[in-house]
Amino acid sequence: MTKQQEKVYRYILTNPGCTTHDIMRDTFIQCPSGRISELREQGVKIISVGQKKYEGSKAFEMYAIEEPLTKQKSVVSIIDGRAVETFVEMPV
Repeated sequence: MTKQQEKVYRYILTNPGCTTHDIMRDTFIQCPSGRISELREQGVKIISVGQKKYEGSKAFEMYAIEEPLTKQKSVVSIIDGRAVETFVEMPV
């Protein structure tokens, strides 16, 4: 994931119902719709949750992330003198 893709991903994740206008205003990324398309191609489940209309402009799609990405983190614990590895799901 590129830095711009990650910024867009994290913004949508923390601001469900945001528009590309919101993303542009808050992250300074000039083409968030391109990053959204790229993220969808990578398997990120970004969904449209409606439209928002700003005064004097066309309606903007509102976005949310249906299933946040996760990664597995390895955790090693010592139990009865033995190292035991477990995996924990963590958000990306």
